[in-house]
Amino acid sequence: MEKRKTIWAFILVVIFTAALCSGFIFDWGKKKDKDPNAVEGATATAALEKRAAVTDEKIAGLNSKIDEQAKQLTAQEEKLASLTEITKRLDGIEAGLKKQEVDINDSDMSAIREMIEKEVKSNVKTSEKPAAGVVSVRKIFRDCKKSAKYRQQSNIERQRADAELTKLENDIKAQQEGLKTLKPDSENYMTEVREILEKQGSLTALQKFYQQQISLNEQRITEEIYSDILRITAAVAKQRGLDFVFEISAPELPALSPTELELSMGMHKLLYSEGCIDLTDEVMTILDSNI
Repeated sequence: MEKRKTIWAFILVVIFTAALCSGFIFDWGKKKDKDPNAVEGATATAALEKRAAVTDEKIAGLNSKIDEQAKQLTAQEEKLASLTEITKRLDGIEAGLKKQEVDINDSDMSAIREMIEKEVKSNVKTSEKPAAGVVSVRKIFRDCKKSAKYRQQSNIERQRADAELTKLENDIKAQQEGLKTLKPDSENYMTEVREILEKQGSLTALQKFYQQQISLNEQRITEEIYSDILRITAAVAKQRGLDFVFEISAPELPALSPTELELSMGMHKLLYSEGCIDLTDEVMTILDSNI
């Protein structure tokens, strides 16, 4: 009997111990299974948040495009409203003309409208034409202060050179007259002949020198004035909004010779310039202001 009690006590202890162990293992297994699920849940939450951020960004881009289109639509509506207002004003003007005391019938209104349309077309065609100006270079060279000043200086230099050449020519003539009084075989005769030949050589050299000097001075002053004309013409044309500027100096008739006439005709290219703005006086005024 005591042995049975002992056996049952041992069995109860074993069962109780097994129950405790099974409960511990069960709890441990639950904890072990719970951790991977928690990790997977966090990863899924991050992915959802990232997708939500991308979606918000796309929505913001769409809202920006919608705002831009709304602005364009508003601008178009404003233009349409402006055109509508202009149309109403034109209709009001036409209605006002019909209500005036002067009897204006439909045919008169048609004629008036046709005249207005022709005038508008004419103005449009005129505005489409390139704006052009003209300049008389010959007139500027003839009348500008710089040319007058150069001519004055050139005349003084010419007079000085002519006086020197005339004095040398007179000396040569005087020596040639004195040579007649000397014997050809005398020593003084040959000395005089030598001096005369030297002076004649000097006279020829001086004549060529002064001719070249005058020619170079004329070329220099011509280049200076012409360069100024081109520069000032370009500035004036740009200020006035002109597209072209032409030279209009006509040949002087009658010409002194057939060669001069042919040269003048070859240089005179612009045969007609009605409607072009003449800039000659304006260019010459600016040119003279620097003197």
